[in-house]
Amino acid sequence: MSERYSKIERAYRILDYLRRNSDKEHTITQASLRKNPEISPYVGDKETYNDTIVKLAEALNFDEYAVKPEENWKIIFDDFKRYYGDDDFDDEIDDSDSATMRIRGLYYNHTFSYEEINSLIEAVLFSKTVDTATADCIIDKIESNLTTKFYRNSAKHICRVREPESISREVLKENLLTIQQAIDDNVRISFIFNGYDKNNKLVPVHRNKDTVSPYYIVANGGRYYLIACMEWGGSQSNNMSIWRIDLMSDIEIPNKKDKLGIKGIPSLPKSEVEHLPQTWSEDFHYAHLNMSFDNPERIRLRILSPKEENDSGKAKRADYTFLHDWFGNTFKFTGTDKENPDYDIVEVMCSPYAMVNWALQYSDRVEVLEPENVRSAVIEKINALNTKYIKQEDKNVQ
Repeated sequence: MSERYSKIERAYRILDYLRRNSDKEHTITQASLRKNPEISPYVGDKETYNDTIVKLAEALNFDEYAVKPEENWKIIFDDFKRYYGDDDFDDEIDDSDSATMRIRGLYYNHTFSYEEINSLIEAVLFSKTVDTATADCIIDKIESNLTTKFYRNSAKHICRVREPESISREVLKENLLTIQQAIDDNVRISFIFNGYDKNNKLVPVHRNKDTVSPYYIVANGGRYYLIACMEWGGSQSNNMSIWRIDLMSDIEIPNKKDKLGIKGIPSLPKSEVEHLPQTWSEDFHYAHLNMSFDNPERIRLRILSPKEENDSGKAKRADYTFLHDWFGNTFKFTGTDKENPDYDIVEVMCSPYAMVNWALQYSDRVEVLEPENVRSAVIEKINALNTKYIKQEDKNVQ
């Protein structure tokens, strides 16, 4: 029966079976293939089987010059590793002719690890440019084409939450593509920046388009942001600014003339933009909570952390989760408050504007100590809130 299959079909069927049913931890034996009715008709006799596997390995593991690095191999088995691999084996091959290699420890070496597959699926789930139906379709294709029957999807029961959308996903994709092109070409973009009105509609914030030099696209908190600079000229400094891409419309690259080879208006050099990171740091959002764009400062805080009655150095419970959620491992514990051991002193690098609002959000657990300008801004805001609510309470009493 096996004779009616061509060498190409036989190789394709075996390769596809290995891809779906093997990995480094789950190797395939010739005996198991012969017992499986799905693939057994394509195995052939022992000599045909060995020849098919060796030819597959040679086709997929070599380039036009020599054998590829071992991590880039696709078909792996023990004897192939002994001949061409990086590791030294203690046992030797019976025959010096590679055509007689025995097929043991056979598996397909997948491009992505299961951990990387999980990351890809999570990225799809959390993408703002992909709707639920499309996400399910993409995930199904990832699992069908990049994994094996042994894969367990760690994101299987993650439910997507419906979030308000500023613009359609298609428009957002186009916005991202235009901005990416401008960043690649080191040219400026212009756009209408919008906000929501009382009718839940996007309306322009300014009459005219804003023109900026774009530097980085940042995904944070389920939204995309553009880190850029609007050139002021004159005595005004060119400060970094941050824009929500989902609030942009009518994005274009001004003065772009493809026929003349003109890419657009050159962006300002990064070195001329105050507070702009010259190279990207993944810790950026810790110092710019909620993507606030004023210059971060070192801020000293007093944090509530109740201690055991008989041990002032031991906290009753883990109190720093909220701090870690916002600042990761960038905050610095400097000691316990000497006047009241139920409080600790910590330091963070943070945008002053963001810190004022953050400190109010956690006012029952946080006190800003320094610098004085940030502490004063918190006090000013508290006084304004106090006045507002006292007046309202007086009106209600009357």
